[in-house]
Amino acid sequence: MVETISHGSFRHILSQFASGVTVVGVAGPRGPAGFTATGFMSASLVPPLVLVCIDKSASVYDAVVTAEAFGVSILEASQAWIAGRFAQSDIDRFEGVAFRLGQLTRAPLIEGALAQLECRRQALHDVGDHTLVVGEVAGGFSGAGRPLGYFARRFGTFTTEEPDGATRP
Repeated sequence: MVETISHGSFRHILSQFASGVTVVGVAGPRGPAGFTATGFMSASLVPPLVLVCIDKSASVYDAVVTAEAFGVSILEASQAWIAGRFAQSDIDRFEGVAFRLGQLTRAPLIEGALAQLECRRQALHDVGDHTLVVGEVAGGFSGAGRPLGYFARRFGTFTTEEPDGATRP
């Protein structure tokens, strides 16, 4: 007989998987809307596709899944405060956050992000308590800096190890 894993145990186990941190933004019916997403990944090179996961109970869920386009801002290490802000509910998440509208999609993109993608929604897939939003990448930008990471329910960054054993930021 297979035992079912508890919700708490599952969350703890998944917290041991390090991931990057993004803000996903859309031009919603009441202005820009967005949320912090660590559930983000590339899905295809040809055509260029990405996917992002959004909880069906998220306050911005309707705005995100009905938008024809979305922006993904891959946050830089100094932007943990932005990730925290976009993880909150019942606030104007964009207040005090520098952003611009993408040239191709008009989706909001966070200024100073390590990288930005403009995407056109291609598909939605229901998966449990989340929806996978698949987007075809229309354009993007990549800057320089250190990525913001998320591990064990904390924001941070990492150092890389060279083949000779030396580390660098």
